[in-house]
Amino acid sequence: MKKYIVALLLSLPLLPLTSLSHAAGFAGADLVFSSIEPDNANADADLTAIQFKFGSWLNSEGTLGFEFRAALGMDDDDVAGRNVEIDRYYGAYMRGQFPNSFPVRPYGILGLSRMETTEQPGGGENYTDISLGIGAEMTLSRSLFVSLEYLRLVDRSGDQISNLGLGIGGRF
Repeated sequence: MKKYIVALLLSLPLLPLTSLSHAAGFAGADLVFSSIEPDNANADADLTAIQFKFGSWLNSEGTLGFEFRAALGMDDDDVAGRNVEIDRYYGAYMRGQFPNSFPVRPYGILGLSRMETTEQPGGGENYTDISLGIGAEMTLSRSLFVSLEYLRLVDRSGDQISNLGLGIGGRF
């Protein structure tokens, strides 16, 4: 938790840069399909979550930005005799994207994520790792877009968590 507070505090000086460059912000909500494969299981848990994201661009072209995400789990699944559910996850990310003059804008995302799960029996597991993903936004109107994204949330010590997200967002 301390790492996230430090990351947030370190990113606060970037906020004036966004207003100086006349860059816009964005916000959105995604339906996320997660696949959690614990290191001691031969199967994976397929779960869904609702994710909220908001961010801002660091340049006026809207090609380099940062964003913050938070999500809540919506269901549970059984894997290797254990019931697994997502409690929440959150993270901070840097994002590189094609210019906003393209109707479909591919992007890459890199950041730090933390996912907290409940597993019965056995309590729960907290995963923290560097995350890497790719996605694309398709513009619907001047301020509205839909997005499709693949994000490798966690890949450490045999644990793997992958997210496939489908969402809608707005630019402001």
